[in-house]
Amino acid sequence: MNHLRKSLIAVLFYSLTGLAGAQDGPWYGIQLPPSVDPHGSPVAIGIRGPVPVTLPADEAAAPELSGARLAEDLVRIVEFSHESRRRQELGGDQFWGRVSGFQSGDAVVNWAAEQLSAAGIEEVRIQRFEQESDASLWIPEQWEIRLLGKSVFGAGSQDVVLETSMALAPSELPGGELTAPIVYVGKGTAAELMHIDVTGKIAIQHVTPQAHLVFERTPSVPRARELFNRGAVAVITLVDQPGNERVRDFSNCGGPCFNLGGQDSWFLSQVMDAAAVAGNFDELEMTLSLRAHSHSGLDAINAVAVIPGSSDETIVLNAHADAWFDGAGDNGDGLAVLLGLGRHFAKPENALDRTLVLVVSAGHHTSGLNGPRAAVSMNPDLFENALLIFNLEHVAQRNIAPARFNFEDGYRQFTADVGEAPIVVGISNSSPYLQSLFTEGVNRYGTNFMSSESTMASGEGGGYRSAGVPIVTTMQAPPLYHTSGEVTEVISVPGMERMARFMAFFVKQVDDAERDWIGAAQQ
Repeated sequence: MNHLRKSLIAVLFYSLTGLAGAQDGPWYGIQLPPSVDPHGSPVAIGIRGPVPVTLPADEAAAPELSGARLAEDLVRIVEFSHESRRRQELGGDQFWGRVSGFQSGDAVVNWAAEQLSAAGIEEVRIQRFEQESDASLWIPEQWEIRLLGKSVFGAGSQDVVLETSMALAPSELPGGELTAPIVYVGKGTAAELMHIDVTGKIAIQHVTPQAHLVFERTPSVPRARELFNRGAVAVITLVDQPGNERVRDFSNCGGPCFNLGGQDSWFLSQVMDAAAVAGNFDELEMTLSLRAHSHSGLDAINAVAVIPGSSDETIVLNAHADAWFDGAGDNGDGLAVLLGLGRHFAKPENALDRTLVLVVSAGHHTSGLNGPRAAVSMNPDLFENALLIFNLEHVAQRNIAPARFNFEDGYRQFTADVGEAPIVVGISNSSPYLQSLFTEGVNRYGTNFMSSESTMASGEGGGYRSAGVPIVTTMQAPPLYHTSGEVTEVISVPGMERMARFMAFFVKQVDDAERDWIGAAQQ
């Protein structure tokens, strides 16, 4: 009778999920996830591009700020990441980027410095600084999540390597490999875990980001730690993300941790559901493998370009050059905008009264290398009389949402719309005058700034607190943050131009402003 009941439940399950008649095929007939395309777009781009730029009637063309010119720089910036992968700079081809402390990190900063010099900026300082002595950078060199195939899951079920797996710092597997049964814990809340024994098992938790992955760290990391406290031997986080991409977030979770991208997560979820209905969930096992290395004694370079004005007061603009993976959005677009501004203000007709300082900073992603803090300490002549510091970070990613249903496998495809993702504006001292400039920027250029005010100075902004001046930060919070899906195709070219033109306007207004309009820094 129990066997008959299980069979009837299984038939109902497969009928409802569109898998009826396929349960005897490999993996219950569930479609395998696609292979990872290292530099491919994880979202459906479609035929409609972003809203084009409309120039205010009183504004000159300024071709150096055009989207086409900025896009040229963005492509070259991302190519430094591609070169990192081709060279297997970090130990393998699963992980790449423009990484401070490695050849790729120096190469992109040196190239940016060359662009600023070529624009006619005579003073461009290349400054090397060292990693803090007690810091190290953990880099995974090779890893794998392998779902073990067995005939009980359907005839012909072979092992499946889930290619979007991402090993998280500072995971370690004794002996480099682990095989264990899996257990699904949902969101890993206390109410769920009171019913689940994770001892000796690989615990699988599920995260559906509501916006920026940063906001998911607080629940996900402590829950992973609790799973280890309860006896789990590893934790895998299924992340509902676009396409099939690697997700580098949720580190320091207390043991060996891995993420899985969107379509791999969808496949594994369907397999676990099918196995539960068929009564053979206990047969599900995985083999995890990992080789990693911690790097210390690193160094990196900043580039600091100075466009002298008639005043020794300075306006400082910053964009970090380093990135994980392609990093077109974090921070290729911000760096491209910074270079455009350098070309713009290097022209005599755009000269400012105050001195403009452009910092191409390193170390954003490398622990113990803090480019902004190094820039302040190594350039007292530029920072002792600074008016404000403006940090540009991921500013032009297209807005995307889960909007299309794929009836072949049930996975929701993500698609881009015609706008840019919202941009958070942080003004550390809440200056009303600076707030008013962002409001005017929305009206003049259509930049998608968030309507709510913020004093955020995170990202590179935090490293500038030692300067003791107001810090302004613009930063998007899109779902592709810190993923391999941050490729050039998901960046809005008109969005970069909108941001560049707004920034040129902002800098000019600040240059004309009285110092007390800007206000003092918050203590």
